[in-house]
Amino acid sequence: MPKSIVEQVSMLNPDALMADGYDRAMKGIAYRDGKAVILYSSDKCIEQLMEDQGWSHEDALDWFCYNTECAYVGENTPIFEWEDIE
Repeated sequence: MPKSIVEQVSMLNPDALMADGYDRAMKGIAYRDGKAVILYSSDKCIEQLMEDQGWSHEDALDWFCYNTECAYVGENTPIFEWEDIE
């Protein structure tokens, strides 16, 4: 059975942090300054907030950008990736 993203990152960097409440938005592994961290889809995070909290897209986007995306807590902080906008 394939290992989960959290298990894989934990083997590479036991100090890697997770973003609470965004389990369904994990995409994979990214690297910051040579350290493995969890990669999240920003779009999926917003979708998850809309589903879990019942918020509009605008409210979820505002909350995510202010409270999650901008929260840097050191080199083990997850990375949030935005999809390409055409």
